[in-house]
Amino acid sequence: MVNKVSIWWISLLFSVSSVWAAPANDICPRPLRVYLDLHAPSAWQTDDGQMLGMDAEMVQAILANAGCQVRWELTPRTGARIIKSIEDGDIDLMIRASKNAARAQFGWFTKAYRQELVGMYTRQNTDVPSQLTLPQARRLGLSLIGPASGWYGVEFEQYRNWFKKQQQYTAYPDAVVGTELLFATPSRGELLMIDADLFYYHLGARQTQVRPVSGLYINPAYLLLSKKTVSQATLQALNLAIDRLQHQGVLLRLEQKYRSPALQQQVRRQLAAGPVPQDPLE
Repeated sequence: MVNKVSIWWISLLFSVSSVWAAPANDICPRPLRVYLDLHAPSAWQTDDGQMLGMDAEMVQAILANAGCQVRWELTPRTGARIIKSIEDGDIDLMIRASKNAARAQFGWFTKAYRQELVGMYTRQNTDVPSQLTLPQARRLGLSLIGPASGWYGVEFEQYRNWFKKQQQYTAYPDAVVGTELLFATPSRGELLMIDADLFYYHLGARQTQVRPVSGLYINPAYLLLSKKTVSQATLQALNLAIDRLQHQGVLLRLEQKYRSPALQQQVRRQLAAGPVPQDPLE
């Protein structure tokens, strides 16, 4: 009788422990639908279907470490459409997201997985000052080429709206178009505000034809998960994976692997010089 009772208790304890120690596939019961905009060096697809690039490889590493699988969503979407797809649950995960209160209403933000670099650039042959802020550009009456959508902070949003009202703003849908607009004839603007990693990649041999006119805006980039389709348990697993991979140096190595040497040098100089002073909003 004692043996039977002991066996019964062992079986019960095993059942309870199995519930609390959920297997990894309970965290991600199905592959996560990850939207990927195919713009090198962030992401691109090889002829045999392999996904390469800074964000593609970082996301694959994070999800694999958390015990999750990826299902890439590659149908082109505008920035606004991507956000709406997260809100509606049509996709599960957005890469390289900026954090704000509006998005937090319908999405979970992971811990930051890398730094996003945004810079302001001009062509070498312009008479634009060597150092410039958005308020100074406004006072000088300069025109700005900038992203059509996306959140880059309160300051940029206010100035983007001002440049638009003055008809001194040319919007680009992606970094490829934005880079070409800086070199367009007739000129579409003296200044270009753009993701620096994408910009330097698309510049290629034209790097000597441009110069930065402001310090880099160095901001954390997050993964944004749909609250409609992704659980908090999955969010916690991804955060733990980010912690582990950052501690191991895996994410930093992937970030540096695809960042141009010229941009890495600009980052080092800026970090050594300290925070970039900003004019107050007018």
